Amino acid sequence: MMMRLMRVWMVAMLVMLVLGVVANGSGNVDHNGKEHDALCDFLKVAVDKWKEVKTRDPEDPLRKALKNAIFGYESAEEELESWKKTLPQDYKNMEEEGSSRTMWCGQQCQGDHQASYPRWPGHSAPHDMVCLCTKGSQGRPVNNSNNQDTLCGNTRETLGSGNEGWTGNNTGQAQMSATWNNVVTKCLEGGRQKSGNLKEALNTFTGILDHKESHGYSSSKQLGEGTPNEWSACTGSPPRGVCVMYYPEDKDTKTWWVDLQNALIEDDKLQNKRAEEETRKKEEAEQQDSPQMEALKSGHPPTNQTDQHNKSNLTDTMRKLNLTGSSSIILPPSWLLRAVLLI
Repeated sequence: MMMRLMRVWMVAMLVMLVLGVVANGSGNVDHNGKEHDALCDFLKVAVDKWKEVKTRDPEDPLRKALKNAIFGYESAEEELESWKKTLPQDYKNMEEEGSSRTMWCGQQCQGDHQASYPRWPGHSAPHDMVCLCTKGSQGRPVNNSNNQDTLCGNTRETLGSGNEGWTGNNTGQAQMSATWNNVVTKCLEGGRQKSGNLKEALNTFTGILDHKESHGYSSSKQLGEGTPNEWSACTGSPPRGVCVMYYPEDKDTKTWWVDLQNALIEDDKLQNKRAEEETRKKEEAEQQDSPQMEALKSGHPPTNQTDQHNKSNLTDTMRKLNLTGSSSIILPPSWLLRAVLLI
């Protein structure tokens, strides 16, 4: 009996040891890794597309939606290269009451307190990246020095030194700056246009969103790790987590990817309409040219043979006049005859 218990204990210890080796040997956890990759890939494609559409009319649906996706709603359109170099001023003015992380990353846009947090989940893709990849309370989820876990593919050192992070008012300034400089800026460089188009990149991004109810919305969707409840989401502290909570069906909460989806549909319609218009104009031009071409084909433009035939007829006529007329008829001088033949 003792031997049997000993064997069971040894097997259990061996299983635990194997599981521990697998967990550590398979690599450390990259929190929000796949979410970061999908959002970053989208941003790179969006930046490339922006270079193409920014010359369009400001009210063009796709241009307008892309501007909001990159720079944010109610934000000035700026030169991308200079704009991306520094953390936007909004993040540096977070002393006001109500500027907690959950307001910026987890709550729908509503109420009079909106002025205290000019950004909200869905405000722009770069803002959502700040929510997704900035360390939370006490540096979570990469605050454990016993492992080499990463957040959005970056180490705790890259995302701001120390076990500090963004949770409430006037916190996490250094960590947000580190996230902007080391994560967001790299995604604003572009360079993914060759690997896919804008619609594909957007579909990939929306495809990884998790349906999680929050604040009484059954249609809310979450990007990143965390467990919301009825009152809060994405606080930066467990169990709410480091994440972004979207409210795509809340009309008061503008969401960049919802508006971009609609703009892509409108743009397809506009492009198809323009293509049809070009085809119609081309067909009309061909129809106008057709009668002229037929006339040219059916006509008898002068040829060398025709000229020779006309000259021969004129010579015969003159000969007949000479033979049948009276002797008083005077033939025209040779130079005049040659002039007539040349006409």
